[in-house]
Amino acid sequence: MGRVYPTIFLMVLGFSLPAAATGNPYLAKGEAGARIEACLVAASGEEAGGDAPKQCSAAYFAACAEAGDWTTLAMNQCQGAALGYWEKVVEAREDAVIAIEDRRLTDYVEASGVAYAAYRAARCRRFLIPMGTMYRQMHVACLTETAMERAADLADFLGEEPLIVPEPTRRTETAPRGARGSGER
Repeated sequence: MGRVYPTIFLMVLGFSLPAAATGNPYLAKGEAGARIEACLVAASGEEAGGDAPKQCSAAYFAACAEAGDWTTLAMNQCQGAALGYWEKVVEAREDAVIAIEDRRLTDYVEASGVAYAAYRAARCRRFLIPMGTMYRQMHVACLTETAMERAADLADFLGEEPLIVPEPTRRTETAPRGARGSGER
């Protein structure tokens, strides 16, 4: 238990140092999002396939970590910035799917959100078991990867040509109770 509190302190410190203090321009506010989005736009004109988000996130991380001399602190901060970007994407897409105002989609977002959180915690927890300087970065990388997966799942409902479109609900018209035997048609 004695090693837990220093570890928590170092994790918080690693994510809370401002970019100006580290001198890494990739950690400036909004920089991760801007660079990842620019990469995604460039990749949309190419045959990048479904790996574009992963490739763009990895490219941002590598450039950011390089600017930070590949220190553990820089890697933690850079991966944390990528995670922050993807979590904002997930939140925006959840809101957009719910805004479609179809109860089935809202139910899907809510139920799959619970399953996603449990899956993510279980899948990424493996990097919290061992001790070492790289495991924190690997844990955050796992969280980032699962956030990208969730964002991709939610994108199925969005866009100009959504992959999954709910069918309109059919309402069956029935005659009022009193009209059945009255001969009215």
